[in-house]
Amino acid sequence: MPDLLIGAIGFSLSQVFLCLLLLARQPRWGTSEKLFALFMLAIVGYLLTPVLRNTPLSLLASTLQTATPGLFWLLSLSIFDDRFRMRAWQLSLVKFTIFMPLLGALLSVNEWGWLFMGLPQLLEFVILALTLWVIVRHWRTDLVETRRRLRLWFVGVNGSYLFILILSREVLFTGAPWLYILEYVPPAALLLAVNGALLQYRPGVLFATKEPEVLSEYVSPVANPSADISVDTELAKRLQKFMEDEGVWREMGLSIGALAQKLEVPEYRLRRTINGALGHRNFSDFLNSYRIRETAKRLSNPREDHLPVLTIAMDAGFRSLSSFNKSFREMQGQTPTAWRKAHRQALEEAC
Repeated sequence: MPDLLIGAIGFSLSQVFLCLLLLARQPRWGTSEKLFALFMLAIVGYLLTPVLRNTPLSLLASTLQTATPGLFWLLSLSIFDDRFRMRAWQLSLVKFTIFMPLLGALLSVNEWGWLFMGLPQLLEFVILALTLWVIVRHWRTDLVETRRRLRLWFVGVNGSYLFILILSREVLFTGAPWLYILEYVPPAALLLAVNGALLQYRPGVLFATKEPEVLSEYVSPVANPSADISVDTELAKRLQKFMEDEGVWREMGLSIGALAQKLEVPEYRLRRTINGALGHRNFSDFLNSYRIRETAKRLSNPREDHLPVLTIAMDAGFRSLSSFNKSFREMQGQTPTAWRKAHRQALEEAC
């Protein structure tokens, strides 16, 4: 085994253990922290695969290694989406990429290699593409500036490396003798950078400090200048008045850049104000606070009982009924239909 490979593996392992030690300092482990720990264990398997080759632990190391892309995808989802909840189909997709190669190795399957090896490898590329979609989808709506920069680097750089590595190892340069340099030297630098970020940034930047709260009723944004001395309170007041008077939140697909243009202010100032003064960490949640207040009011109005829920949702700016139901339940604690039924019953009892 080349000295460069031994040095890279040894250094990378030390950085993984440092990552786990820094993670252990977190007072409470949420979904992101647990997925990060599992991802680090997968990295350990990846690093030990050449060391444990031709040993009884070889299959265990290679199985842990196979889990790397899937766990990275789930970790990216949990980091970028403040309201992330793992879905059964997501977990099933990751399990397929892990256990099918393991089953193929245990059964020594040759004829069905495409099912036990080829298809899982293809799904790994799909998973990495989904990770890039996570970046595009959530990064623009994130209002915490330092978190946006750090998360983009963490997911973007690491995701790009995983994509290049898998493409080179499995498709372009299979079995190339120099491939170990690409496989084990960059991870040492990436893990060092991750540890540097964990040591430098305050809690809550990479991992959320607490789970998002579910509100039982709409609470209008309240200015909080003490959160950040650079908050523009005048812009916050103007923004709230503009949102109430103009109702721009009804525009389907409204972006923070478009809203900044309407207010004639730089996007970074608007982003900082919505986060620091109004307490929102995500632009979609900021818009939905107005949309859900409006839809809750209309669903409570007996004069609009003849209108379908979908019509009310689309009028408020939601793209689909599923996204509306999810947002409504998160903020109001029940589905739109249950909300309407409960208010209808309360009205009938009052009469």
